[in-house]
Amino acid sequence: MLNTRDVSDRRILAAARELKSLRKNQYTIRQLEVPYQRGWRRSYVLGERSKEREDRPILEAILQIIGSTIIRPDRRFQGRKRRTRKLCEISQPLRPISNNEWIYKNYPCSWLRYFRYELRLERNNHWQPYWIFDQALIYQLKISRNMIHEVREIDPAVERRIGELDRWFELHQAWRRYSQLRGQRQSWHWRGADSPKQKLTNKRHRREIANAYEIFPEVDPAASVRRVPTSLRPTFFLPA
Repeated sequence: MLNTRDVSDRRILAAARELKSLRKNQYTIRQLEVPYQRGWRRSYVLGERSKEREDRPILEAILQIIGSTIIRPDRRFQGRKRRTRKLCEISQPLRPISNNEWIYKNYPCSWLRYFRYELRLERNNHWQPYWIFDQALIYQLKISRNMIHEVREIDPAVERRIGELDRWFELHQAWRRYSQLRGQRQSWHWRGADSPKQKLTNKRHRREIANAYEIFPEVDPAASVRRVPTSLRPTFFLPA
């Protein structure tokens, strides 16, 4: 027998499923008969010398993963750093592949000869392993017109229904209950790497390491490594 709470939970789950389905069909893609240009795009392509290589299919497959594209309103591809007025070229390096991504997407082991293993410091002050493409000169940047071939049209009926469901979730405070039904944690405390407490902890750790080097200097390599039995018990000397 269902109680009031069970009926409410089923209603929340049904509304969430409907909202997820509507957001997938929120836009309708329509192909344009006459495409038009909107700005310029700069992306990586295979160099002229590399097109004659025997491993060209492998290089093209790798480029689809590590390549990047920048779209700008003009052909200069320049920007200002912070608040300075000086224009600088926008950097566009090849994307590194994390070790977790390599394992999860199961990239071929034959690609490893094109990459090198490197540790990089993340924003959370943790070192993470990455695979860096080691032959960047194989690819080159190319500037081309950014042509628009399709547009997304919004369905007014779908947009109206999405607004109704969003308001229903907010009025009934159903988002919190929905996250509980999905098994998500409701209370957590995020301690970022840039928090004052974390900075103070890192400073204390660096000071302790520096003091340890001063108090316990490195052992001379020529010193004996024979173990000497020691005891931490206090020793008392009786007067003669």
